[in-house]
Amino acid sequence: MAEQTKAEREAAGHKGAATRFENEAHSNADEAKKAAAEALEALATAAKATAKAATEGGKAVAQRAKARKAES
Repeated sequence: MAEQTKAEREAAGHKGAATRFENEAHSNADEAKKAAAEALEALATAAKATAKAATEGGKAVAQRAKARKAES
């Protein structure tokens, strides 16, 4: 096997650094996607809970109105 020249060693080092940089960028993008998905899921859960609370609140108002009407 022939010895590597200084230029070949430097080129290999640059290639390795570029690969590490690219892998880190992909990893960061994946983490951002996961965080965004989790945030959307939390938002959807909160919206569902709000809708349920509003529905239940509406039922309570209707029941109180019926009770008042029955008392009259």
